[in-house]
This record gives sequence, C-alpha cells and structure tokens, in this order.
Amino acid sequence: MNAWLVRIGSVLVLAAIGFWLVSATEWADTEIPTPASGEAKKNSFYGAQVMLRELGVQVVKHDSLDTMPPAQARLVLASSHWDMFPEREQRLRQWVEQGGHLVMPSHLVNSDLLEGWIPLVREKSPAGDEKKESKEPPAPRKRLPKSQFAEPAKDADCHAVTEPETVPASFAGGRSFRICTWWSPARYRPADKQPPPLWTVLGAKGTEAIRVQVGRGTVTVMPWGLWHNASLTRGDNALFAVAAVQARSGAEVWFVAEETREPFLRWIWNKGWAALLVGLLALAVALWRAAVRFGPLAPSAGTHRRSMAEQVRGTAGFLHMHGADALHAAQLRALNESAGRQLRGYARRDAAARAAAIAQATGLEAAMLVRAMGERARHAGAMSVDLEVLETARRRLDAHGPFMPSPSSSSTS
Repeated sequence: MNAWLVRIGSVLVLAAIGFWLVSATEWADTEIPTPASGEAKKNSFYGAQVMLRELGVQVVKHDSLDTMPPAQARLVLASSHWDMFPEREQRLRQWVEQGGHLVMPSHLVNSDLLEGWIPLVREKSPAGDEKKESKEPPAPRKRLPKSQFAEPAKDADCHAVTEPETVPASFAGGRSFRICTWWSPARYRPADKQPPPLWTVLGAKGTEAIRVQVGRGTVTVMPWGLWHNASLTRGDNALFAVAAVQARSGAEVWFVAEETREPFLRWIWNKGWAALLVGLLALAVALWRAAVRFGPLAPSAGTHRRSMAEQVRGTAGFLHMHGADALHAAQLRALNESAGRQLRGYARRDAAARAAAIAQATGLEAAMLVRAMGERARHAGAMSVDLEVLETARRRLDAHGPFMPSPSSSSTS
C-alpha cells in the first residue's frame, strides 16, 4: 500500500513540474543568419557584383583608384580614402566630364575636393515641419505584451520612396521603391542656377537619391547601406541599386570600395630584393667591424732592442724621406722628453740651463751639448757628431733614472 502511495505522489510531482515549465516558458522561432564564407566574407559588395553580372554587366573590382575606368563606364566609389593623393581629384573630374558615370554615397560629397565641381548643395529640412512636429503632442504609447525575448521589428528601417513625375521612370512597373537601410543619408539638391536633376528619388524626409549632369557624364548620390551583402535582398534594395548604377547589358561597372596596398616590407622585397640584400650585408659587415673583438688585430711587439741592421735601415729610411734636419729635430725631441721625465723643472729652464742640467746629470761637457742642441747649419761630419752627443745624453739620462740636482746647481741655474 505504501509503495503505491509513493508512486502516485511521484507522478503528481512530475505532472506539476511539467505544468509549471509549460506555463513559465515561451517558445519562439529565431532566424539565425548563415555567416558569409569565401569571397562574400572578404567583399561587402559581392552580392551586388554577382547580381550585375547576371544582368549582363561587366563588373571590375579594383583595390584603389590609381587608374580610371574607360569612358562611359560606371564607377561605384565607396572608399573614404580615395583622395589620399591630390592628383586623383583632377583625374576623377576629367573622367566624369568626358562621359563617366560616378555613383557614390552621400557622405563622400562633403569632401572639399568634390564640392568645387559637383553642382549639389545640402538640403535642409523645412522649418515649418519641425515646428509642426514640436507642437503636436506625443502619441500615447501602446503597451506591448511583456516578454523578455522580444525583438525589434524585422523591417523597422524600411521606408517607401518614389520617383517624381518630373524624371523618367527607372522601370515600367512603377515609380515606387521600398528600401531598407540603417544608414541615415545626407540629402542634397541641385545648386542654385543649375539645371534640374536627371533623376531623383524622394522620401518622407526629402531627397533620398539624386543624379546630376557634370559635363558629358553624371554623378549619382544615394544612400549607401543597401549595397551591402546583408541588405541587398531586403525590400527593393536590389532594384534601387540597379536604377542608381544605370545598369545596362554590356555596360562596365567598376567597384572601388577600399584602398588596399601590398604590405610595405613585401613591396620592398618584390621591387628591390637585390638592393635590400646588399644593404643587409653592408649592415652586417658594419656591425661586425664595430663589435668587441676577442683579441688584438696583430700580436704585440716584443720589448727587446732592435738589431743594428734594423736601426741603420730605419735611420736611412727616415733620412731619405725627411732629410738630416728632421732627424736632428727628432733626436733633440727624444732627448727633451727623456730630460723632462728625469730632471725636475727641466721644462721651465732656458736652452743654456737645460744644457747645463743635462751635462751635470750625464757627465758630458755643457759647451758640447749647447752646440749639439742648437739650431744651426751643419755639414755631414758635424751632423753625425751632434746626433751622437744627443743620443749619448739621452741614454745616460734613461740609464741613471730620475736626477735630483744639488742645491748649488739649482741656485746657479
């Protein structure tokens, strides 16, 4: 009996839980868009280009405006950086005036380069409409059913536009379009004292699209969001795009949607790989030469004395290059340097005092030192004697070490 009561209670509990789930939850269908793949993932205008090809239009996709389309072609210009080079504006203007058809979004017309030759001015909303809207009391809001999964209306950004009777109809079926775009376009009208537009599309708030004559060509300004892959199939966006681009079988339409360039390093490698390799090699050599070395460039010379033959050859080479007077000056300089190290106050003495100090330190005659140290014309024999005296004095000074003069000698000097 107890087992049956447990079973019945379990069934009742499960039934209550199921009833609560049904009453507390809401089931709704949700559309999940299929993500783009392939070319459509990289090209926002892929759908429009495929559609135009199916209509017999020759579609050309360019990554920049370096080259202009042929005459009578259509150019769909969407790049915000098309005017990065000043000469492009002049080339674009010449191309339109010679018969080209330019199609562009309304936000690009604000460019200073285009305002000078496109006969359009910004359209202002009527002041009367703004006052009327401000005086009207706000309409009461309708209470919507409470739902935490409520979504905005699917076509909330769609609205109706119409071609006026003053321009030719784009299609025989009618003059109205239903376009869907999130982009809020700036509206334009022909400038004062300019011919009427060739084509216009009017909406509830004013001009949605306009085409004017420029030379032998045309410029069409239109809202931009309807060109993209996600919006092209909504409403009459496809028909509106065909009308804006003046698509005809056999026509040529160029798309310039962005300014893309080859990466700088790859461009350098493709254009000048040889110069790049030479530069890198020169840089490597310069760094290698400036780096810290592991040892000296050459082994250090020994401290032993040179042989007599090396001394004779060195002296002869010096005489051959510079002459006997230069050899005497070098020998005298060597003696002065040695005396400056060994004799205190040597640099402050005059020539006679220097000779006397050296004579006292070396035991040589002062008169002989004065003659050897003086500047005078010497023949070959006198030159050899003076050089011998100077060298002997230098060697004796270096051999005896620092010399301390006696008080008597310092007082007399």
